[in-house]
Amino acid sequence: METYTPAQLNPQLILLAEWVRKEAFLHQMVQVPVWILFYVIQGQFQYQIGKHEGVAGPDDLLLCPPHTQFHRHMIRPSTFLIMNFNWFSPQGERIESDRQLVPSPVGKFVIQDMQRLASTYLHFQKLVDRIDSFALERRNFLLQDLWQLYTWEWDCAQRDLREQVDDPLMKRAEQLLRHHAMGRLSLKSISSELRLSAVQFTRRFKTVYGTSPTDYVTSLRLSKVRTLLLETQLTLNEIASQCGYENGLYLSRVFSQKMNISPSQYRQSHHL
Repeated sequence: METYTPAQLNPQLILLAEWVRKEAFLHQMVQVPVWILFYVIQGQFQYQIGKHEGVAGPDDLLLCPPHTQFHRHMIRPSTFLIMNFNWFSPQGERIESDRQLVPSPVGKFVIQDMQRLASTYLHFQKLVDRIDSFALERRNFLLQDLWQLYTWEWDCAQRDLREQVDDPLMKRAEQLLRHHAMGRLSLKSISSELRLSAVQFTRRFKTVYGTSPTDYVTSLRLSKVRTLLLETQLTLNEIASQCGYENGLYLSRVFSQKMNISPSQYRQSHHL
């Protein structure tokens, strides 16, 4: 059986739909002859796709192969995109088994490039109700781009794993950053606790995790900011205080720079 990366395959989208704050699934289990892709924007639900099971929440993606039982149970009202599609090899063969995928994204997977993923969602959102030929081509392009991004990130992660040095001190550093990320955080004090200079700390952390301590903390904070923007009515100042930022103005500047969209626009676009 010939195998392919998801980036090598050609997706043909059959259905694109968006559900906003859906309180329950009409069917607790579905089994269809096409691939199903969920992109969760808001909320939370349990899932089981073959041997894969867990809880899906904001920014998670779920992939279910054809002819596979997809069990799901709503925990909190959820907003998500759902796509049904067929996958074809470069030779035109219809791909129906995840055994032909290397890597296989079946079950839950994530895209690390949050800015790119948010942009893709906004483009998909504009195409939900369009059926003209250009819109149909655009949908397939966006879906193919998503799989290109997934495969690229997987490839980079594999290279990082091969090159990664086992560094227990940096594992301790990661735990400290995660523990203190939402409060007052001093990278200088953490580097001192680790008995490293700031330059040594940054260099070693980036070697192991592929990002600087500052960018790592920013990623953790913005993940929580996005959840609070979608699931609460808190003001930006209130969100800033829960996510380690001095005030809403500074948070807005960081968010806009990293996500290429303002917090207010992000909240509004996801509440359409």
